Amino acid sequence: MKILIVDDESAARYGMAKALKAEGRLILEAADGEQGLEIIRQQAPDLVFLDLNMPRVDGMSVLTSLQQDTATVTPEIIVVTANDGVNFAVDCIRHGATDFITKPYDVDHIRSIARRSQERVELQSKVRQLEGGESDGTRFGALVGASRPMQRLYGQIDKAAQTVLPILVRGESGTGKELVARELHQRSDRRDRPFVAVNTAAIAESLVESELFGHVKGAFTGADRDREGVFRQADGGTLFLDEIGDMPSSVQTRLLRVLQEGNVQPVGTENCVQVDVRVISATHQDLDQAIADRVFRQDLYFRLKGIELFIPPLRSRHEDLLLLAGEFLPDGAELANEAVTALLHHKWPGNVRELQQMISAAAALCEAGVVTATDLGLISHTDSERPETFDKYFDLPLTEARNQLVEDFERLAIQRALDAEEQNVSAAARRLGIHRQSLQQKIKSLKMK
Repeated sequence: MKILIVDDESAARYGMAKALKAEGRLILEAADGEQGLEIIRQQAPDLVFLDLNMPRVDGMSVLTSLQQDTATVTPEIIVVTANDGVNFAVDCIRHGATDFITKPYDVDHIRSIARRSQERVELQSKVRQLEGGESDGTRFGALVGASRPMQRLYGQIDKAAQTVLPILVRGESGTGKELVARELHQRSDRRDRPFVAVNTAAIAESLVESELFGHVKGAFTGADRDREGVFRQADGGTLFLDEIGDMPSSVQTRLLRVLQEGNVQPVGTENCVQVDVRVISATHQDLDQAIADRVFRQDLYFRLKGIELFIPPLRSRHEDLLLLAGEFLPDGAELANEAVTALLHHKWPGNVRELQQMISAAAALCEAGVVTATDLGLISHTDSERPETFDKYFDLPLTEARNQLVEDFERLAIQRALDAEEQNVSAAARRLGIHRQSLQQKIKSLKMK
């Protein structure tokens, strides 16, 4: 990563360079705006700290020149100034600056800016590798991800695909459970046989049995012909039952019998049909809680989870965010720096599905093929902004506010560790650097699942 410091004061350049020096970074310096422009055009730095008040060519002139020079890729530029006026800041950003900091600046602040920028550079490098056909372990069939949780999932899929055991895929909505099911099928010895997917939550309760097991003509009003059902359609292959946690209780009993005996009984007849189907099921529901609430059969749960796979949520694998964004961007489109920052700050409740829809819509509406945070419908974040999450603590007494803040932080840190380690408490404890018993006590005291 290349960082350029443009300042006419050598002491200021020395101090900032010392603060930013780190492994994997090349620090460049320019004593004035003219020299800074030359370095930007010749060496293409990734991040520029630009002082505004300089002799000969000042910082604003540098910004204006870069705006007019369409042949030069504008890097992320942080303006350094003694003026902290709002109008002045808006003027800088209008001329192409990403953000601004005021003198005297906080050393931790500029280090944070550099870390964020380096993360962006590294992720965009992975995107370029992916676009250039260099998988580097980032692609696994239709799945894309370079993060440790995804690499672990790839290995599990490879092994699980070689077995005949039923598989339960867990994960939040939008994480790609059907993609995982299809990859399991493609890597199994059933790949040349049918793959049938059905979302049980999308079927009217009165029709679920007919959809799964089939029916004979005249079995009920509207049954004007025989219907095979998805089990018979998938005979010899794989049946993917999505949102299994929403299946009605009456159907759960019949499904358990099919899994145990290997035959289906169409609605309206006593005759049974033998089927050879490998079942992969998926849910975003907490099945343990559903079992405790007596809305899901425990014996069916154990029958379905011969092998259990967990897909991590997008918020716990930022390494994959820009890889996926690059997949969804159409040819010729690119993300502006502030759009990348906004993507990295978003919580992604809808996971990969939300990212795909957001990128596709933004690319269709953006100007000149450059997607901005505004196109994405996200706020452009900067490190200097005060997190709104602190607002709820300000009206509390200091001691109570501190205790609540620590509790909220512990809950978030524990949840992220559990997500990253596929809900494995022992592995999450190692990630957090505490004993397993301590983590279990924390989970209980914080009333976490």
